[in-house]
This record gives sequence, structure tokens and C-alpha cells, in this order.
Amino acid sequence: MINLSDREKNLLIVLIITVIISVGYYFIFTPLIEYKENSEASFDSNRLKITTLDNTYSEYKNIIEEKKKLDTLASKSNIVSMTNEIASDLNIRNNINYKTTNSNIVQNDIEKTTTEIRVEGVTINALLQLIDRIEKLNLPLNVQKVVITSGFQDRDRYDSLIVIVSLNKK
Repeated sequence: MINLSDREKNLLIVLIITVIISVGYYFIFTPLIEYKENSEASFDSNRLKITTLDNTYSEYKNIIEEKKKLDTLASKSNIVSMTNEIASDLNIRNNINYKTTNSNIVQNDIEKTTTEIRVEGVTINALLQLIDRIEKLNLPLNVQKVVITSGFQDRDRYDSLIVIVSLNKK
């Protein structure tokens, strides 16, 4: 064996301790610190992604609910019969001369229908109530055009053409 003096033994012990500390620092502690920093950054990034995903899913659920409502309403809507009911309530059923319905665009089982209704010889109050009740129907529709003209025989009576665009489930 090699004979070492006490000083050399002490230096050898210090060297071994220094090597162990250096190896421990570079191969154990440094990777742990880097892993912790990276995991925190990754956690923040993933948390942001999850929040964005939750918001997107919430919007998706709202859109699906709105689509279901529109599908239900569109499957129930028959604008001509509803207009006849409203006109009967207002006692102007006999003043509706013709109704034409034209089906237009079909997309995703939804059909866009344009309905023209001609009303003749009614008071302005009854005409406005008719239009108001049609607009307040819980149906996917839009009163696209209203043309009101003064009547020929009686100036207190009016003629009107009402164009309604509605969505119907095919």
C-alpha cells in the first residue's frame, strides 16, 4: 500500500468530498432545479390551454342549445296558419286576400321560406297589431318588408303587403 502522510490524507478527503459535492451538484441538484422551473412553466401553459378549452366548450354548448331551440321552433313554424289565427283574433280574417309561400334556400335541413300576405281594407291600428303580433311570435322569422297604401274607397282603411322570411325544418 501507499503510505500517505496525515496532510495528504486530509487533502485526499477534501478532494473526495469536493468531487462528491460537484458530482451531486451537477448531476442531481441542477437537473432537479431545471425540472422544477420547466414544470412550473409547463403547468402555467397547460392551465392556460385548459382555460381556453373550457371557454370553447362552453361556447360550443351554447351554440348547440341555440341550434336545438331553432330546430324546435323551425319544425313548428307554419307562418300562414299562425297569421290566420292572429287575423281571426283581430277580426280581419276576411281582409286577407292572398298568401304566397316560396321556399328558397335549403341548408342543413333548414329551409328559408318567403311568405307574402296581402291585407286589404283594414284600419291602421288593426294592421299595426297584426304586424306586431307576427313579429312577437316565438318563431325564427323576420318581417322583411311592409308596404302600406291608403285604400281607394275609404281613406281610413289601408291596404298592405307584408313579406315575411322564416326558417322551417325540412
